[in-house]
Amino acid sequence: MNPRSAAAAVFLAALCAPEPWSGAVRADPFEQTLVVEPDVQVEVEIVSGKIGLRGIDANELRVRANGELRVDGSPHRVSLRAPSGGWRPWARPTEVEVEIELPRQSRISARAINGEIEAEAVTGELDLHSANGKIQVEGAPREAYLETMNAPIKFQGERSSVVAKTLNGAIELEGVSGEVEAHTVSGPIRVEGEAIERAELRTMAGPIELETSLAKGARVSARSFSGPVKLILPGGTSARFEVQSFSGAIESEFTSRLAGDDGAGHGFGPHHGSGGRPLSFVVGDGDARISIESFSGGVKIEESGD
Repeated sequence: MNPRSAAAAVFLAALCAPEPWSGAVRADPFEQTLVVEPDVQVEVEIVSGKIGLRGIDANELRVRANGELRVDGSPHRVSLRAPSGGWRPWARPTEVEVEIELPRQSRISARAINGEIEAEAVTGELDLHSANGKIQVEGAPREAYLETMNAPIKFQGERSSVVAKTLNGAIELEGVSGEVEAHTVSGPIRVEGEAIERAELRTMAGPIELETSLAKGARVSARSFSGPVKLILPGGTSARFEVQSFSGAIESEFTSRLAGDDGAGHGFGPHHGSGGRPLSFVVGDGDARISIESFSGGVKIEESGD
């Protein structure tokens, strides 16, 4: 091949080559579809706007955005980042709304400073962080870590392990199982699940409600500084309870036996106690361990009858 033919061949190859992934910056607006692995790792970062994630039954990642976005990666890992707007005090961050469709089993990490994050129909792992924006998840992820500072968290899953943390906002978790954590400084906590193995629920100002069945040997801890605590458990629950309310009543609908430090029984029946002193009692064989504490608010343990 002569030099001129070789140059022409190189030029034609360049025209036919696939669009490069690395460093591709897309202008407003744009749409792009990438072929990816079923369990692709996806990282999304924006300063202001909204991130929407939706699982689909295809090995593709489809992106739609109304602002600039930098796309890097490979079929195994994709990174999508919006420009920050610069370090200057007067520089305003670019507001970007991103909608991403991706394989259901994707492993997703998403971060926003002033923006909400929504995810649906994802069965992989979720790691979602927003400083000033709500987080809402609907689907069946294996595991989910959800964290925000000044907004609520709402999760509707299916036998998912979940960690949810916020400073100022309500936490509502449904369809959880296995290990569950919910922490907020100011706001209510409501958790509905099944076969809980470990649950840690904490709020400084707000009520706590947990409705669930327990795995054998489960460990549950619920603490509210200012607010009542309610547990709703099925009949046949087997657990040892350590309960204390400093300024509220303690009520339990379960037939149980009171237990002293030596573990000896001291009577049977539902319990109603006044605040100010701890109450220890055993239901069934006492397989699980449940610790409940409220400084200002009552404690109620109900039998669901399931």
